[in-house]
Amino acid sequence: MEGTPYNFFVQWHLTERCNLRCRHCYQQVAPEDLDLSEIRQGVDNIKNATEGWAASYAVEMSPSFHFTGGEPVLRTDLFDILDYVRSQGFSISLMSNGTLIKPEVARRIRDAGVQDVQVSLDGLEAVHDSIRGKGSFKRALRGIENLLAEGVDANVNLTLSKLNAEQIEGLVNLAKEMGLSAVSFSRLVPCGRGEELGSQILTPVELARIYNNLSEFTDSKVSVISRDPLMTVARLKEEIPDVDFPVGGCAAGVFGVTVTADGSIMPCRRMDLSIGNIRDVSFRELWIESPVLQQLRNRQSYHGGCQSCRYWAVCRGCRAVALAFARSIGEEDYLGPDPQCPSYEPRTTG
Repeated sequence: MEGTPYNFFVQWHLTERCNLRCRHCYQQVAPEDLDLSEIRQGVDNIKNATEGWAASYAVEMSPSFHFTGGEPVLRTDLFDILDYVRSQGFSISLMSNGTLIKPEVARRIRDAGVQDVQVSLDGLEAVHDSIRGKGSFKRALRGIENLLAEGVDANVNLTLSKLNAEQIEGLVNLAKEMGLSAVSFSRLVPCGRGEELGSQILTPVELARIYNNLSEFTDSKVSVISRDPLMTVARLKEEIPDVDFPVGGCAAGVFGVTVTADGSIMPCRRMDLSIGNIRDVSFRELWIESPVLQQLRNRQSYHGGCQSCRYWAVCRGCRAVALAFARSIGEEDYLGPDPQCPSYEPRTTG
């Protein structure tokens, strides 16, 4: 609609190289990274699209790039990339495991105009180290301290599973003590190496209980949030819009996309579903013409109860979780039910 602000983001995985080997990582095979010139061309490609939307539809754009990996700090040209993206008018966020953020790196992150840095913490020390490797917790905390010392807004993200569901209060208290701005949560998606943790996925009842209780941890010092669409529904207070197009919920292919280290474009990194490559497609045309993206925005494409749910426009479940669940039973289906939704009813046979 004319004049409506549009917060569009690109999550760009600059490399799949990493200094850790986390148990829940979605990575499978590390492709060859794009070089600096290819990344600049890709940024220009996306800029052409966002400027075109703003001009054609009178949309107030708020475009941003969220750079991650692998571990993005491993790229020796990271700050050349950040400087170029900022010069093109995009806001920048960084997602890191924190372990390589030395004082001089934190200083350069500040100077690059990075809006905020999200560091992954999967619980307190024993649990975090059991997932990400011995000593990684203390190194991550040192990285966070270096960021805070330079005045960089830092927050942490936890990938929720049975392994760390009881660690939430402790992690929030740690965030308050350190002066972090937020603690956020994402769900474990059983893909890549994470397939081995399928038994650690929270049940719908367990997940709903956590989301319903998260508000008790939020105060003036730290925000406790989740971009999970099921969390959105759990905290929904306003009236649900009666529309057949997305206005909230799962961002995949609606409010943003992922670009991987080799330039592949995906609705979401954890969906592992390439729809093109930033090196050889017009991003503006792909955004409109991709059959996958069209289906993700079309209510009638969904099934398994999601399409008839009153929350569809503001939720749609997590499409990455839905795809991983479908693949676990031998199906290639990203439009089916989210098995962690409280309304999900398993199919029966016979």
